Amino acid sequence: MTKMDKKKEALKEIKEGGFSLQYADEKLKADKEVVLAAVKKDGTALEYADKKLKADKEVVLAAVKQSYALQYANEELKADKEVVLAAIKQDGRALEYADEKLKGDKKIVLAAVKQAVTAFKYAADNIKKNIGASYINYKKLKKDMDEDGDFLHWDTDEKVSITRTGSGNETDYWVHVESDQDEDTSEYDVYGEFGSSIDEIESAVECFLENGGDIMSFNLDGYLNAEKIFIELKKI
Repeated sequence: MTKMDKKKEALKEIKEGGFSLQYADEKLKADKEVVLAAVKKDGTALEYADKKLKADKEVVLAAVKQSYALQYANEELKADKEVVLAAIKQDGRALEYADEKLKGDKKIVLAAVKQAVTAFKYAADNIKKNIGASYINYKKLKKDMDEDGDFLHWDTDEKVSITRTGSGNETDYWVHVESDQDEDTSEYDVYGEFGSSIDEIESAVECFLENGGDIMSFNLDGYLNAEKIFIELKKI
């Protein structure tokens, strides 16, 4: 099969699915026409492109506009504001792979959070520092805990948890710390035991945070108030 025939065959397969670039000849993975066709079909095909094309802005923009693919771009383009904005508009969580400077850029973070509030986890500390317990949607948290008898909420490092026991007016919220787990019984020390009111779940969360719990873990489950975060970001 000639070089031209191989290229035609690759382009034909790519029309069926960009991911087929994975199986293409190495020379074709370095062919811009072939790679562009692949990433326009499936942005994640960028993973299999030649490293020179992972540094090609046109190729990378086409990929990130199509799907979650910023992680496959070269480092220079991860620091390119146009590329990162395009990526997070497609999927806010792409902020995870942006250059550290851009994770501290208010405009970038705001765009990411608008697309997916969970992206706030990846913002730089200078932006996250003002987000505390007052940003938690306690009504939603309490509702979910009260409806789920087995509710267990770990912080992101799985060292501190909030659990629930009982039902109805007998509901109690407990805060546990993994580092104090008994080796023989596998039981955790209880740092706080609270009743079932909104005020008491707020106290439980404060206890959770005081004992090393991560405020960002509430972001992962959608308990951080997105609207309040937007307002805070606009202040920065």
